[in-house]
Amino acid sequence: AVILEGVLEINESVLTGESETVRKREGRPVYGGTVVTSGSAVLQVTRVGRQRVCSVIMEEGRKYKRSASRLSSEMTQLLKVISIAIIPTGIIIYLTMRFRTGLPWQDSALSTTAALVGMIPEGLVVLTSAALVVSTIRLSGRNVLVQDLFSIETLARVDTLCLDKTGTLTTGQMSVSKIIPVGGRNEREIRDILSSYLAAMPSSNATSDALAAYTGTEAVYGWTDRLPFSSERKFSGCTLEDCGTMYLGAVQFLSDNEELLKTAYYFSSEGIRILLLAQSAQPLVKEGFPEKLTPVALISLKDQLRSNVREIMSYFTKQNVTLKVISGDDPAAVSAIARDAGIPDAEKYYDMHGPDPDYDRIVSEYTVFGRVLPVQKKELIAAMQRKGHVVAMTGDGVNDVPSLKAADVSAAMAGGSPAARDSANFVLMDSDFARMPEIVDEGRRVINNITRASSMYLVKTVFSVLLSIYVIILGHTYPFVPIQLTLISACGVGIPTAILQLEPSFEKVSGSFLLSALKKSVHSAFAVMLTVFACLYAKSRLQLTQEQYSGLLMFLTGFIYLYTLFRVYRPATKLRIAVIILMAAALICAIVFAGTIFSAVLDRPVVPVMLAGVLILPPLIYLLEGVYKATAGRLIEKLTENEYGNKNAG
Repeated sequence: AVILEGVLEINESVLTGESETVRKREGRPVYGGTVVTSGSAVLQVTRVGRQRVCSVIMEEGRKYKRSASRLSSEMTQLLKVISIAIIPTGIIIYLTMRFRTGLPWQDSALSTTAALVGMIPEGLVVLTSAALVVSTIRLSGRNVLVQDLFSIETLARVDTLCLDKTGTLTTGQMSVSKIIPVGGRNEREIRDILSSYLAAMPSSNATSDALAAYTGTEAVYGWTDRLPFSSERKFSGCTLEDCGTMYLGAVQFLSDNEELLKTAYYFSSEGIRILLLAQSAQPLVKEGFPEKLTPVALISLKDQLRSNVREIMSYFTKQNVTLKVISGDDPAAVSAIARDAGIPDAEKYYDMHGPDPDYDRIVSEYTVFGRVLPVQKKELIAAMQRKGHVVAMTGDGVNDVPSLKAADVSAAMAGGSPAARDSANFVLMDSDFARMPEIVDEGRRVINNITRASSMYLVKTVFSVLLSIYVIILGHTYPFVPIQLTLISACGVGIPTAILQLEPSFEKVSGSFLLSALKKSVHSAFAVMLTVFACLYAKSRLQLTQEQYSGLLMFLTGFIYLYTLFRVYRPATKLRIAVIILMAAALICAIVFAGTIFSAVLDRPVVPVMLAGVLILPPLIYLLEGVYKATAGRLIEKLTENEYGNKNAG
């Protein structure tokens, strides 16, 4: 609307983030959702419904934006490649089995099925979904509402965290730290004057609430006239019986005393707000500025920092997460609060009031940004993302909605506006910012454990591809049947990874999920391939039956899996060692006591080969890992670094 007649004092913090009241006269616009603190006026409505400023902001908040997930995208790419390749590969393998090896169509179909099933990491998607769901449940127990499953992963990858001052670093409340008498009155008299003064004021704000909490609102002295606070004049006034006319406001508007001004400037640079209580023998001045004032007291107020904010900032600093503070308040004051909170380089602040700056430059040079408008918050985050950072944003007001939507991942306080809660990926139900490190740790645990589990699943995928190529080129029979792969996968991958998925693992997440998994699986897959050749040689040399050959191959392949499990899930813990021993026992017992089901047998002729394999395979896998790192691994890292940069490797 537009003011046609009258004067209003309005708190627009819901839109701008600025906590100071704005005074508006005829011709000035006022916005829906803001709060009138004093005054009266006749307005002409100019915009309603979706045309309102707050509605435009909230409309953006309603747009669904899925959290960017490298885990999801890379897993989708992997499954697409497998899905496309598996059909022609299956046809070629079947024709090879049927016509080059001379197997009946039933046996050819069985071998083809074994090859194709081996290529599919069938439990990986289920395990990933289950792990994310379990994390969501765990976080809900810590009063964190997860609104997007994959945002857990994104937050684990964050390297830049943008914070709002109010509600994040501070509690949103102010407190009086000290009353400093500067006239002849003692503190008891000053308290009585302030309590009477506050009792006379028609409305309250954050400042008066803090004063009231310190002095009370008992009317020790009656009042005869009053002047409400205005952000335009920066002071208020009240005539009290037996005390004269008292004024309360900013020092620079009520006094020209150099010592008082220096004191106020010093405290302001430290993030402390200073008010001056002054007395006049003249009647209350309602237009202009009063003269011949006698200072009575200086009152210092400070935003209350959250009790654990320093520990939280220290956690993110140690994790190499860059912290940025974006606020609608005065940048110098915000800088001082950020410094008290322990944010590195908090003294580097920038005032966003004025023409639009070079966003790409200032996000690199400054840590604190003050007097920021909603659209500017969004631009700051976009500039950080252009620099290659994964950005998280916290907020609680309507003015934070555009930036919450623009960030890679966002968190809102439950005590904030509904629009902010709807726009965020996480909602802190108890409005406690201390939950953020817990969310990051939970995300890291999930992603690190999924990456480890993926390494185990990809062993089978890679060696199945290698064996399929071998079968197609040389025209040999596929060495496994489906039920054998089922047992190996269950004991080597499915059961142990499901158990170990809840293990603590809080290492920092970086790089490509798929590349990290492949690095830990490729050499083991090649070891399985070489084991197949070795078992074929042993079968020919020792005249082993098909069942003995299958039993030997299953045992050694299972050993490779369990040894890889030991290497992937390091350091060794009692649980991990117990799981490996249990799975080894289950695999051996299944082959020995249920060999007919798996068409395999373990008896005396194959024992020497089994023992030789147990001794040879670990150094062989270690050697293959070194060869991979020196050749293919280094080549892949160079290619991904040149094309995408370190952040987007893969």
